[in-house]
Amino acid sequence: MARIPRQQPMYISTLNINVDDLDAQSQEDYRYQHSAQETISLKSPKTNTRSYLIILVVILIIITLLSIVALVIAIYSLALTMKNSATNTVVSATTVNTATISASAECSSSPLTTYQVSTTVPPQCSNYTLNTDETRNIAYTSSLNYCDNILPFNSTTPVWIRFQDQAGTLIAKSPVPPNSCGSTATGWYAGQYPSAFFTTATSIVCFFYIANTCYACSSISITNCQTFYVFLLPVPPSCNYRYCTL
Repeated sequence: MARIPRQQPMYISTLNINVDDLDAQSQEDYRYQHSAQETISLKSPKTNTRSYLIILVVILIIITLLSIVALVIAIYSLALTMKNSATNTVVSATTVNTATISASAECSSSPLTTYQVSTTVPPQCSNYTLNTDETRNIAYTSSLNYCDNILPFNSTTPVWIRFQDQAGTLIAKSPVPPNSCGSTATGWYAGQYPSAFFTTATSIVCFFYIANTCYACSSISITNCQTFYVFLLPVPPSCNYRYCTL
């Protein structure tokens, strides 16, 4: 009787167990990897949505700030335009044509004074003729032979004059007795001086002759240049009429 070899099932069983163990481990790893990927996939849309919201909020803030800046600029421009318009209205309402001043004027010891307002320094405050003639000062009485029918007073068009030093700085503001400032017909300013800076006043100079304090007159303009005055003076009506200063 032939002898049948003895089988060893334990080895096969052990091998099967090992394979099963490997399969279980691989399956666990596979599940872990896929679970991680799914987690990342689930979290990613939330992260992107939050980023989009932040960017949108920043853009809205920037747009709002730009709108506010544009509104402020528009309001400022409107205010500036209204201010300039108001200034121009005042100037045009008080403007006088000083270029056409002549000796012809309505003579009165209490004349009307008109004003021209400027917000900038007028050109005559830096472009004028300086006069330091001491003989036109009201304190001068040594001679009566002077007359303002010479330059710069007899220019074709009146020129701006600034009085200084021995001549004084102003045209006399009240009647000056005849035989003063080198003349028998003394000129004094009957209007009002401009008190505001860069303002020009227009009125008349009266010439005191014999017993009449305003025997003749000339229309003149005076500009306030902050620290001094300048005068736009036409040639007087006759010789020896003269502008007297103090």
